[in-house]
Amino acid sequence: MYIIISGMNNLTFALAKKFISQGDEVTFIDSDEAKSKNIDKTLGFISILGNSYNNQTQVEAGIERAQFFIAANIDDEINFIGAQVAKSLNQDIKTIILLNNISNKEIFMDDEFDQIIEYDEIISSKINSYITSQSDMNIYTDNDNYTEIRILSAGTDSQIIGKSINELNLSKNTKTIAIISSSGNISHNFSDTINPLDKILLQVSMNN
Repeated sequence: MYIIISGMNNLTFALAKKFISQGDEVTFIDSDEAKSKNIDKTLGFISILGNSYNNQTQVEAGIERAQFFIAANIDDEINFIGAQVAKSLNQDIKTIILLNNISNKEIFMDDEFDQIIEYDEIISSKINSYITSQSDMNIYTDNDNYTEIRILSAGTDSQIIGKSINELNLSKNTKTIAIISSSGNISHNFSDTINPLDKILLQVSMNN
């Protein structure tokens, strides 16, 4: 695939590295000369100095043969106009827009962009991904009674899937409170097998 990215920042840099590692072709468009030089130094000569809202700049970037145009500047107006220009020069291109200011959402929704991603969604998704990746997480500590409430999560590739609570060989100072399914159902039947994405609520004594 050939992907044109408007806007150089940590997010688009990480995206470009991933695309390139997959064998995709990437070109950056940005008006910041220092950022452009840094991209060329770290990822190769894949940047064009200019503005994505300029027709000629996009033509120079090869917009006619690109499959995707990602507008990820910190300025929503540049993203909006840049994506419009991309669509006008290549009717088959897929446009992905980063929305920085939620108050501009209705303006973006009125146009025929293929995907609009809110910046806040990216942050919340990253945080949620980190939290759900933690297989064993402390959610509450009762210092008076020397106990912790912990959640043991069964990821899709977890070794506890298919086992019952009794088969987990939990420590003697651990008491199972409940099993919470991915749909939110709460079970106290600890002989049931654990399914992917189940969460096990545990009370753990901090006394040795």
